[in-house]
Amino acid sequence: MMSSNITIYSDWSWDDIFATAILASALTRKGYKVFLEFPSPLERRNLILSKCYCVGITHRDGATLINSTALEYLSDKKLGLVLRYDGEGRSNILMRLVGINSLTEVALEYIQTLNENISIPEQILNDIIAMNTSRLDKLSRIGKIMYKAFKVNYSSKEFRSIMYSFAYTVVNSKTLKIPEQLNREAEKYEKALELLNELIKNKHYIELGSIKVVTISSSFNDEFIKQNISLLRAVGYDALLKLCRSDGIALLIQETELGYVMRICLLRRDISFVDIIKSIPQNLIDKLLVTLRGNHILIRFREPSNGSLDVMLDIASKIASSIMNKTK
Repeated sequence: MMSSNITIYSDWSWDDIFATAILASALTRKGYKVFLEFPSPLERRNLILSKCYCVGITHRDGATLINSTALEYLSDKKLGLVLRYDGEGRSNILMRLVGINSLTEVALEYIQTLNENISIPEQILNDIIAMNTSRLDKLSRIGKIMYKAFKVNYSSKEFRSIMYSFAYTVVNSKTLKIPEQLNREAEKYEKALELLNELIKNKHYIELGSIKVVTISSSFNDEFIKQNISLLRAVGYDALLKLCRSDGIALLIQETELGYVMRICLLRRDISFVDIIKSIPQNLIDKLLVTLRGNHILIRFREPSNGSLDVMLDIASKIASSIMNKTK
């Protein structure tokens, strides 16, 4: 690279942030002045990135990468990739790492090609992997604080700088002292869990027959949801899981930067994912992205502007009606 300056564009999870801190540390040792950017999911769409590094961000996010290198982790395949993009934005695989559990591991391997060797505390790597694999019972005390603080600030772009500062300190000094700000944010998660219990106890959700729909949106006509929206965003998924475990099926509609997202959790054996997908109105199916992840279905609009709370609620109603008809 000709320039002594380099920018790293990073995704937002703890795994992404630690991978970024590792890469930034290696590049700094090589004499580069490193700049950081944490573009939001919406900002990545149609973003043109040139002569840079991307961590957890690729063309799959809607960005165009030119003469750049990207580090990627595909969790469903336990596969790590290092991609090199040419001047036309075409990608070529430089490294393929099989059987790994984090982007952090990809970064640790990649920097060795820069003739740098960096390690991080095993506890931190184990915590990152536990978060990636949803094995939260395996988190250490520090890992639990990291996870809780992240959940409360899931959609906060500003919080990524705080996360990065901690990660960079850990990478370069191996110090595991949690900053007070992370502790304070983690405490907010405990408050969010209290609100979660209140949401379920007082039925601040929609009931479509026997199917419950948790709706986390500032447009939802429920004062409890509106007044506590910032904390409830952190535990919407937890509410979905809790109801799903008790009823065998539950829906979550959540307002995000990329528009409304519906997540359907299914544990019942008398209902199939095929039946659910078939119940989606045919006039909308081409406008939607429908993804199957484990025992969950994710539904979002390809173009966020096409979606609204009312439209998502209508889709939920159609799905619930179809399910109840099939299980009479």
